[in-house]
This record gives sequence, C-alpha cells and structure tokens, in this order.
Amino acid sequence: MVSIRSSYHPIDAAILWSDLTDHQGEILQVDLSHPGSLLKHFPQWPFLHAYAERIYDAIVCRELPATYLGRPITSNDKAERIYWSIRHSDLRVWFARNYPEEKPAFLFSQDVDHSECVSLTAHLALQAERDADLREINKLRQTYSAVAEAAAPAFNQKELSVQRGAFEVPSEASALVHYMIIGALLTVMLGKSRSGQLRSIYKNQAAVVDAITEQFPGTPGLSKRTLDRKFAQARRHLAQSLQS
Repeated sequence: MVSIRSSYHPIDAAILWSDLTDHQGEILQVDLSHPGSLLKHFPQWPFLHAYAERIYDAIVCRELPATYLGRPITSNDKAERIYWSIRHSDLRVWFARNYPEEKPAFLFSQDVDHSECVSLTAHLALQAERDADLREINKLRQTYSAVAEAAAPAFNQKELSVQRGAFEVPSEASALVHYMIIGALLTVMLGKSRSGQLRSIYKNQAAVVDAITEQFPGTPGLSKRTLDRKFAQARRHLAQSLQS
C-alpha cells in the first residue's frame, strides 16, 4: 500500500524498502544507538544495510535531495544523519530513475496498470527535447527582433512611398472627371442666367486666367500657359461628353 507520509528518514525508507515494517522499532533502536552498524546487528537482513547505504550515498552525492532540519543538505554538510529527511516525491523520482525495475509498495501502487503509461526515461527525453525547442524559439525571437529593428527604416520608407502615392497623378478616369468639373464651372461662371444676366464679373476665360495668375503669382501649376491648356482641355472634354 502506498504510504501517505510526505517524508521519511533514510532508515525508515530502507526499512520500508526491505519490507521490514514489523521490525521497525527494533531496527530504529539499534541504529540510533550504533549508527552504521545495521549489518552487524541484523546479519539476517543484508538488504537492509545495502538499501540504507544506497540512500545515504545518493544523498551525499546529491542524486537524492534531502534536508537537515528543513534546509537542504550539501555534499560538505556534516549534519547528523538522525535529522536527515527525504520527501516522498523526491524518493519516487530517485527510484524511478535508478531502480526502475523495483516498485516498493510504500511508493508505488501495486494494482495500477502502467502498461500504457509513459516511462520516466521517455518523459525526461521529451522534456529535454521541449527545453531545447524553447531555447531555439527564444533564439529565433531574438533574431527576429534584431532583423525587425534593422529593417525598420526600410519599412518607414515604404510607408512614405505609399503616402506619397496618394498625391501622384490621378488615373485617366479620375483626370476625366476633374476636367468635366472644371469645364462645367467655367461654363456656369462665364455663362448667363435664364433672364440674360451674367453670372460673374469675368467676361471670358482669359479674364479668369488673368485673375488667377494675378492672385497666385509664381505658384507651381497655376501659370498662364498651364491654365490656358487645362481650361481648354476641360471645356473640350465637357463638350464631347454633352454631345455623346
């Protein structure tokens, strides 16, 4: 039956491992009085001494975590063994790694089918692979950050080009619409109302061009030559559209 204890003294664990619980009181009395003399006093149970030494050796070699009055035991620790303690979970892991063929009842349930369970070796291999993948992902993230930082100026230039494209020469369809609007404005502005009155103070297109160049002297795109050409094109497009 799996023990409900959360921790064990190394000798307690050796006793349970040897299945000598019925003799625990006798064994503990001798061990406390004469530490390390289990084989001498109990030659009929050689495995008790062997198991106890395995556990002590694993603790000293730091293969099996243990504590001395609540603090971790180090390889240089001279703490008295009577105060050593091992956690149940740490003891299970140590057994699974070093003695996978042995399943002491106080640590492992005997009536559970482990045929479909993942072995500790496979688990550790998968964990190592996952850790390696995480390290690789972190490296890729760092590389991506460095590349993104280096490419930032290029992306900004591309964004600037897109914004500049909004001010480029419009397509033929949009230009035609602009010409139609300009032509219609000129026609309305230079025409007469139904009652025969002039709609503006400008008598003709030349007067409109003169007024614009006078108010916006030297402005790019508003020279007399450009205005004459654009106005003429606008009125021609409007006339063609009305005829069709």
